[in-house]
Amino acid sequence: MNAPPTRKADIMHAVVGFWTVDEALRAERVRGLHEEVIPITSSQPGFVSGYWMHDPETGKSHTTIVFDDRESADRFKSVVEARSRRAAQVGTADILAVVDVEAHAQAASPESVR
Repeated sequence: MNAPPTRKADIMHAVVGFWTVDEALRAERVRGLHEEVIPITSSQPGFVSGYWMHDPETGKSHTTIVFDDRESADRFKSVVEARSRRAAQVGTADILAVVDVEAHAQAASPESVR
């Protein structure tokens, strides 16, 4: 079991986004995600993990990008804001915020259960 962080410096931070996207541009959005967004995101200092989700019923996309410190998350948010202005034809940010990651969970790997 993971112990809670004991110091502020131990807390990870995430950049969370809620986006309104144009379903007619889905192929372009997905291509851009794999060709540009993921490589740029994963190369950022302090990057831990990233999740890009989409609900076709609402036309909303959701992103959660986790960093190991606040400074890296703040810097990445600025990168996203600058790039979002250029990519507005594909989708626009409804909410973009840096938040504390208070806890996380993941499935045990099959190797660790044996």
